[in-house]
Amino acid sequence: MNKLLQTIGLVLIVALAGCSGLPAGDGSDAGNGTSIENDTAGATEVTQSLGITVDETTAGEELSEIGATYPREQFVVSAAQHDEIEIGVDSDGDGTAEHTFNETHISGVNNNAYSFDITLESGYTLQSGDVVTVVYPAVDNPEEPGEYTVELRVNERQTANATATIE
Repeated sequence: MNKLLQTIGLVLIVALAGCSGLPAGDGSDAGNGTSIENDTAGATEVTQSLGITVDETTAGEELSEIGATYPREQFVVSAAQHDEIEIGVDSDGDGTAEHTFNETHISGVNNNAYSFDITLESGYTLQSGDVVTVVYPAVDNPEEPGEYTVELRVNERQTANATATIE
């Protein structure tokens, strides 16, 4: 649990640094972030944490899906078991998830070579400004260092971009 809180805190720092007042969901990096356990080029089976700030697009809906699409031919996304995935919601902006969801809430995990989608039955109603985070443990980094754009999704309706930096 302590590792989850540290990861969520790091994601929030990245997500909110210098851009928290900008709207998300328009394809910008505003309010969204990534944290990579091992950012070395070519590293395999890396745990990546992604965060997306809820906007008016999904506010008022139950949190039912979170997903990410990585650049094709760059990252490789492998299958992950339900108990390896962590989902959290920071609803008051303090860097700590007030709501956490584990394998008992996850109803499905789908992936292909470059993306994943997680469906869940959270019972939690999203509020504008919530930061939804997901920790996904099975991503291979690109062979080349650089900055890569990752598309994040909440409930298949809100999308935003975040930058993953590979050293």
